[in-house]
Amino acid sequence: MKILMFGAGENAKRFLRFSPASDKLDIVGIVDNDSSKWGKVFEEKYTIDSPSVIQSKDWDKIAVTPASFYPIMKQLITEYGIEREKIIRISDFIVPGLSNLGSICLDCDYNGCYETSALIPDKVIPSNKLEQFYFKNKHRIMNKWWHYFDVYQTFFGKYVGKEVKILEIGVYKGGSVQMWKEYFGKNATVVGVDIDERCKAFEEENVHICIGSQADKDFLTNVSEQWGPFDIILDDGSHIMEHQIITFETLFPLLKEGGVFICEDCHSSYSPRYGGEYKKTDTFIEYSKNFVDYVNSQFINFEAKEKLPSWVDYINACHYYDSMVVIEKKYRGYSFFTEIANE
Repeated sequence: MKILMFGAGENAKRFLRFSPASDKLDIVGIVDNDSSKWGKVFEEKYTIDSPSVIQSKDWDKIAVTPASFYPIMKQLITEYGIEREKIIRISDFIVPGLSNLGSICLDCDYNGCYETSALIPDKVIPSNKLEQFYFKNKHRIMNKWWHYFDVYQTFFGKYVGKEVKILEIGVYKGGSVQMWKEYFGKNATVVGVDIDERCKAFEEENVHICIGSQADKDFLTNVSEQWGPFDIILDDGSHIMEHQIITFETLFPLLKEGGVFICEDCHSSYSPRYGGEYKKTDTFIEYSKNFVDYVNSQFINFEAKEKLPSWVDYINACHYYDSMVVIEKKYRGYSFFTEIANE
């Protein structure tokens, strides 16, 4: 497939350096709206052109690399007469055998390169109810990394059919609250938090939407008092560092013992857009690395232990996945060992 890339920024650089698809595609050139880039060599291989060359280039699809996909799509349609189906996101390419699919299987050549639209939904083989709902069922819009469903199943499966209470911060277009209601069943209470008042329209039986900011400790506490204590808390909200830490420190102590707290999309910890950067001290990832010490807090010296938060003894385990941190809440108790010889 012949691809013309639109945009010569960080996303384009990351795709060319790291995406498995970059070696599978025939990239015929790169164009950019920034005239200061025209004529310059990009990644030691491509000369950046003006978008005016689009109609003279031989390509099958135009792959947009910037996050601002829709304005560029509109530009391509209105200024250059490009058909909508010829415009895609650069992230829409997948090489299944080199991709993190979680527990999802695909009916395709795992060494091939595909547009995801060629695989979804007919070529997707779900392994659990969440994957089935996301790929096969009708629902409102939601965005999920594919490997998340395997993690959800691992920690949420025990709650299916039970009187579970789940709080999701970040309702967006309402697709995920639909998914949780379907997955957990009629005995579940699903509560969503969002700053957008339009999300109230997604309320239905057993689904409740609370409007407010996750940066507001009093608001979060009131939500827990009204609808909790929750068995599951899922932070898929602003992804801003300060907000993620406030949310955890406010709600983890209020989480039901035996429950689980998940902070999603933690790749934001590496993005300046959200206040993150690699090894920056106040990101959620760096903050959560303290949990390693907390699960071993019994062995910390007295002076240091007295300065730790009161809830450290309730972090039973902390699991790291690509873009996810999962914290299990359970009082650990005082650990002990014995030496036994049964001779």
